Amino acid sequence: MMIGFLKLHHVSFAIQDLKRAKQFFGGALGLEEISRPVFRFPGAWYALGDRQLHLIQSPDPESDRQRRINRADHVALEVRDIQAVRNQLGEAGIEFREGGNRDLGIEQLFCQDPDGHVIEFVHYLGTDQAASG
Repeated sequence: MMIGFLKLHHVSFAIQDLKRAKQFFGGALGLEEISRPVFRFPGAWYALGDRQLHLIQSPDPESDRQRRINRADHVALEVRDIQAVRNQLGEAGIEFREGGNRDLGIEQLFCQDPDGHVIEFVHYLGTDQAASG
């Protein structure tokens, strides 16, 4: 019997400081915070198109940080306008780097959230709408 996967539902990040993480994701990136169940631990949920980002305040953030493998562990967010991302990150004082794959038809920017999670913003050149994946 096949499992019958429907779609990726959400990505979760362990965070150290909920207020600081909310300032980054809701403030600097402008993600829409959505309601979440009343769990026994602090956190926040954000809409990512028709998917979600879940932030979970960790009781042992240093242990979580040590378990991260490397920068290959990241979340990629497809965007319509990469220049708007450059502008918004710059205005928020968030450092980022370019991906260097423009010759492959892809523009990428990479930054880190306050807890060190790598976030990639990707735009497929020649498109003004989400590419199928």
